Amino acid sequence: MMSKSVILAFSAIMLLLIALPAQTQTDPIPTPTRTPIPITPLWVYTPGFTPSATYTLTPSPTFTPSMTPTPAPYSDHYRLARPIAEGGVDVIDRVYPYGGTQRGTFAVHSGVEFVNPRGTPVIAAADGSVIFAGTDDQVLIGPRLNYYGNVVIVMHPNLYAPEGVPIYTLYGHLDRIDVTIGTTVRQGDRLGTVGASGIAIGSHLHFEVRVGDPYDFYATRNPDLYLFPKPNTAMVVGRVRDLDGNYLYEVPIQFRRADTTGGLTWETFTYGDAETVNSSMTWGENFTRGDLRPGDYEVFVSTLYGQKLYSQVITLEPNRTTWIDIQIPAGHVFIPGGRRDNLTPEATPEITPQDTEEPQNFG
Repeated sequence: MMSKSVILAFSAIMLLLIALPAQTQTDPIPTPTRTPIPITPLWVYTPGFTPSATYTLTPSPTFTPSMTPTPAPYSDHYRLARPIAEGGVDVIDRVYPYGGTQRGTFAVHSGVEFVNPRGTPVIAAADGSVIFAGTDDQVLIGPRLNYYGNVVIVMHPNLYAPEGVPIYTLYGHLDRIDVTIGTTVRQGDRLGTVGASGIAIGSHLHFEVRVGDPYDFYATRNPDLYLFPKPNTAMVVGRVRDLDGNYLYEVPIQFRRADTTGGLTWETFTYGDAETVNSSMTWGENFTRGDLRPGDYEVFVSTLYGQKLYSQVITLEPNRTTWIDIQIPAGHVFIPGGRRDNLTPEATPEITPQDTEEPQNFG
């Protein structure tokens, strides 16, 4: 038998246990959720921007594109001033245009050239901030290092491409750079001077418009569509396709004045490929020709051997953009060593060794 003291001790312990509050199961600790932090964009598009009346261009009603350029504010998206200071040559050199190859001599051109003497001032095409200023021997900006030599890239915070991404301008082959990274510039401010640094033949400014990624060599657009046209000039934008609707490359388009003695002729080419350069999302073009005098022109396309495949007379009005949609049969050659898409064997001309030399990159 248990003693009286043991029984009393056991009873005290039981009473204590009964007096203690019952332990309740606690809820598991909730997993914290991340509250999204609103991000303020670095660039704010201001749709209220309108070019001056002198430069307001609209597609010619005579040659309305079969596809309507959209969105409407970008049917003409000229936003940039010429990057050469007053007194210099501010007209684009048409020998080696955007997308051109100089008849297969060079690689497809990712920009345009302003041929000027060494030391000619180069100016900002629009307000912005300098994000690169220096040599490209350590940073890949072109297809290889030291391609542009002395180069400046400007971000334009209030200018957007039709794709909704920011616009950047690139100024290459400079002789001297007069700005540093982080410099805020206004349109017309001096960036440097024309030179021939990097891979260049002769003194000139290589000018590019890039969208989205300023360091992507393949993110360019045709500067002809972004630079304000010269007053009282006309612009032609168009495309050349085969009868199945496929875009054709390196096709020469000629413009012959109908009201001049001897019929003065101007020329441009369709883009050399669809990999190096890009059409505008608005236009879907594969050629442009700006800085033309208003008036009547015969527009025609001929093969390398003189066969005329297309001809049309158009009227170019001052301060207007005219759209031309050209369709021609496939299977023709237009430049030495050019593409022979869909050619039958018997139609393939003899190729000389000089026709097959590898094109070189020259900015």
